[in-house]
Amino acid sequence: MLSLAPTAHAGDPSFPPTQQAVNQEIINLPWEYELQKYPLEKSNSHFKLSEGFALLRGESARRFDFLTQGMEDPDTEALIYNQDTEIQLIFNYYPSGYVSLEDWEDLDAAELLGQISENTEKSNAERAKHNIHGLTIGGWLQKPRLDKDNNSVSWVFDVLDGEERYVNAISIKLGRKGYEKFTWVSSYDDYLLSMDLMAALVSQQSFDDGHRYADYSVGDTMAAFGIASLVAVTAGGNKPKVGLAALFAGLLALGKKLLIPILIGLGAIAAFFKKLFGGKDPKPQPDSPEV
Repeated sequence: MLSLAPTAHAGDPSFPPTQQAVNQEIINLPWEYELQKYPLEKSNSHFKLSEGFALLRGESARRFDFLTQGMEDPDTEALIYNQDTEIQLIFNYYPSGYVSLEDWEDLDAAELLGQISENTEKSNAERAKHNIHGLTIGGWLQKPRLDKDNNSVSWVFDVLDGEERYVNAISIKLGRKGYEKFTWVSSYDDYLLSMDLMAALVSQQSFDDGHRYADYSVGDTMAAFGIASLVAVTAGGNKPKVGLAALFAGLLALGKKLLIPILIGLGAIAAFFKKLFGGKDPKPQPDSPEV
């Protein structure tokens, strides 16, 4: 699907004119490989890179979004990619304010899955306009799970795209002033072979002192929603409570927009990297400026 990108953006002067130019620009992005901690400026946090992964941060990560998915998400602050396993983890930070855990019991996993399926069916009409396969939601591989010790929540469900089966795996880690969302991108089979890897990778991100969830102080800005509402909308469902219709309408629209390009790009991105890097790690660029 990515080979169609230049045609799809023919009127956009910021998009490379040919697929070869797209490939070359991705190769030339300032990938980072050193096994060390890297600062993530948007979230006031840091991430310790694991062996086998390459990292993009800041504008470079957002440019990768644009080149591979046809859109740029301003909230993307980093991504990591493993060429051997074809696993990708995308980092998005949202400065929402402090998210309360008090409404967690309001979340109904069965109802939420039904909402996700219904909303996905509705958005299939838009996919059909662009000759893209409709998506079908399977079921929970992991129902939404709250980890109060680490102030995080995660969930996984499978998705069918034609004959291909993928996973939609999300983890949210709460901070003092907002939250980091981690999106796991891989095939269904790759996920089953590395189910514990996502949690291990997410654990390598930590908020800096003063920005941790535990650093909350009376008077801090509170988010306009609780954790159950955040999970419902981020997963692609509807708001579980009334009273915040305008806010959640916007969040829900964003959730639908993000779900489509991430899923349809999976196989293409994996094949893309194998072709570009030929089974070898791309060379680091020591002269590239810090992002």
